[in-house]
Amino acid sequence: MTLIISWAVRGKYNIMSAALQVALFVASIIFIILALCIIPIAFHFRHKLEQLVVTVGQLKDKFEALAEDSHTMVRNVTDLSKRANQQLDEVDHMVRTARGWTERADRLVNEVGSAVEPPVHSAVRNMNLFRTGVTTFLQVLLQRNQHNQTKKE
Repeated sequence: MTLIISWAVRGKYNIMSAALQVALFVASIIFIILALCIIPIAFHFRHKLEQLVVTVGQLKDKFEALAEDSHTMVRNVTDLSKRANQQLDEVDHMVRTARGWTERADRLVNEVGSAVEPPVHSAVRNMNLFRTGVTTFLQVLLQRNQHNQTKKE
């Protein structure tokens, strides 16, 4: 019986040892397969990462140029805005000057009109009266001549 037990115990250890060896073998195969898959993926990932770094470097250069151009454009727009404000100030000054001249001209015209208008109206009224008188005189004279001619006939 001891022999059977010893054989069973020895066989049990052999079975466990064989199972352990199979498990280690399978684990080694899986590790090798995993390594064979991960290594190309890692190289591909590294290659893509290098491309990304190059692309980011190019974008950085382009964005720096764009930022410089933007700063230049902002400066130009600021200068243009300052010039436009100066010109608007000058136009405002000219408009105020023209308005002042217009007001002075209006006052002068009103003063001249008030000084000249009554004599002109008086002269026009006198001319109208004179014209009416001359017209009436000529009508009477012509009617008299026509009346005298008809009598002679």
